[in-house]
Amino acid sequence: MYRKIVDGILELGSRDISGVSRLTNIPYNKAITGYKRIRRKLGLKIRASPNTAVLGLRYVGFEVTPHRDYKGVAFTALKSVSSLNYLGVNANAPQNIFGVLYAPRSSNGDEYLNIFDLLVEMGFLTGYSITKFNLSERYSVRPDYIDWRTGGYVFDWNSLVPRKPEPDSFDAAEKPMADKIDLLLLKELEFDATRSFPEISAALENKHGVKISDRLLLYHYSNHLVAHKMFTRYRVFLSLEDKLGVYLHAKVDSNNRDEYLDSVRSIPYLDRELLSDDGDCWSDHYLPPSDYGNFILYVQTRLLPLARELKIITAHPKSLTSFTIPYELFDEESGEWRHDPALDAERVIAKAKELRGKPTSTLKPEWVRSSRT
Repeated sequence: MYRKIVDGILELGSRDISGVSRLTNIPYNKAITGYKRIRRKLGLKIRASPNTAVLGLRYVGFEVTPHRDYKGVAFTALKSVSSLNYLGVNANAPQNIFGVLYAPRSSNGDEYLNIFDLLVEMGFLTGYSITKFNLSERYSVRPDYIDWRTGGYVFDWNSLVPRKPEPDSFDAAEKPMADKIDLLLLKELEFDATRSFPEISAALENKHGVKISDRLLLYHYSNHLVAHKMFTRYRVFLSLEDKLGVYLHAKVDSNNRDEYLDSVRSIPYLDRELLSDDGDCWSDHYLPPSDYGNFILYVQTRLLPLARELKIITAHPKSLTSFTIPYELFDEESGEWRHDPALDAERVIAKAKELRGKPTSTLKPEWVRSSRT
């Protein structure tokens, strides 16, 4: 029953349990009871996945090496970058910090990436690498591999089968059909898509001092977010608490690309993939530390032979910091994203200098989790 409920939520979202009941042929009272149980007991999360292509954004992956003078404060200082999607410390190379940021699909996107050159010129970084991705896909749980009594994955690494295809992606746009209310609402749905519109209205006033009625939010949801496909679908996934973040960055030739992607997409722990036109394939995986050895063995036997190059990045435990869509960078008057590399670089340097000037005892450890909400 729980598997059917999750399949229904993947199609309809958590706002329409009546529809889930009809779709799955589960009586409504059982469907709502089952839904509440797996959310409460198993920590099931439901979020909207922003359609970055329609919103005029693209993902850029990066890995940077801070200057030794800033090593102790670099991670916290880099959180000042306003376009971040997530940021983490590379446990395989602790001197490096990795992450993904949002950049405009317009020509401003390439200009914004000058932030890394500026940070090198300012002496904050000694080096960096970046990869631009044109396609992205977010993935949900694989209900067929979950033990619904414990909420954990149970599967045989040697018998994995490909997951069901995701919906077709939508055409990319350089200038999004969105306004500030759309982006504020989308940000809240990305954070937690189970809340009612009155709850979201209260959250926006509490967090941002923005008063938007629940009726107006419903209008924007139906006539903007849904109509213009600003999010691809709802994502359903298990709690990431105590999970290990492992990221694969591979360069794959065209003749091996389909097989490589099929093998990656068969992994139950897959959360997201990013693809470039040049054969770069990046994938996010969140798994129990106890299964790390099996994961690496699968990578070595199934993925490595198909890749020209393959790098494994493991996030330092509890270092990963994630952020919602950077709504504050959207200029409603022009309808364009305003990413400022010089301003962001200055913020990083200012924060780094502020942190270096504080006594060590007053600084928070780098691995403290936070979110830009």
